[in-house]
Amino acid sequence: MVQDLFTKVRHDKKEQLFEFIKARRYVKTSDVIRWGLDNYHNRADRDARDLAGEGRIRRMNTEVKERIFGHLKEDVWETVEPKGQ
Repeated sequence: MVQDLFTKVRHDKKEQLFEFIKARRYVKTSDVIRWGLDNYHNRADRDARDLAGEGRIRRMNTEVKERIFGHLKEDVWETVEPKGQ
């Protein structure tokens, strides 16, 4: 049986990216890309969008983003609080 060596690596990096975002509470897209470069993961930006599609993180609201960061054109990602907490 042939084993796909790349599937598990991609999943592990995606989980590591989620832990990075969760530890920092919110990150800019440039931070996600920098994390990807530092961790040899060129899918970091795409994985962040995949995590958003899964509902684990979300793009920060424009008003909140401007209040925290000022005028910023890039997306800011934040973790989603689990229901009931």
